[in-house]
Amino acid sequence: MARGNTMVPFGYEEEPPAQRGTLLIFETFEDWSEHEIGLVEAIADERKFRKVVFYPQHEESLKRMGVPCAAAYHKRVKMLEDLLQDKSAERYTVDTWEGKRKKYTPVDTSLRFLTDKYASPYFVMMNDRYAAMFAGYKGFDEWIRKVRLLVWRRFGVPLPGKLLAYGDRLDFIGENGESVEA
Repeated sequence: MARGNTMVPFGYEEEPPAQRGTLLIFETFEDWSEHEIGLVEAIADERKFRKVVFYPQHEESLKRMGVPCAAAYHKRVKMLEDLLQDKSAERYTVDTWEGKRKKYTPVDTSLRFLTDKYASPYFVMMNDRYAAMFAGYKGFDEWIRKVRLLVWRRFGVPLPGKLLAYGDRLDFIGENGESVEA
């Protein structure tokens, strides 16, 4: 018998993995509470994500993107870590790489770093305001082919046609975590 071959009975079908992929969440996390954490937890359980990565962005990045944020980066990270303290550290993590850089970090640089660090497939959750901005960035066409985007309809921002053109790579989430139409 050849090396590495395994004998299986006729008709055997391998079971699909119980958990899959990584959910990367881009957000300010300034006004998050137990409600938003519960929403993310419900989405992660429903879609069976192996890892959920919260990625707060530095205030320099937010300022450059035009996203209002009053709280300092380290205060937002501390608040987020406090909200996640009773969750599994193996499944839920806060990535503080951007805080170490202490300067503007483009979204595609952040995505490149996160996709190198965590297991695939990748799902990126952004609120509608972030998603509309992301669609206008130079690297959007490249990244939308590599990740699946979960757009949280949180602020009621109209989404650009360029984003909606990739409807097969998008899922929309309502205010309470339910799937909604564009």
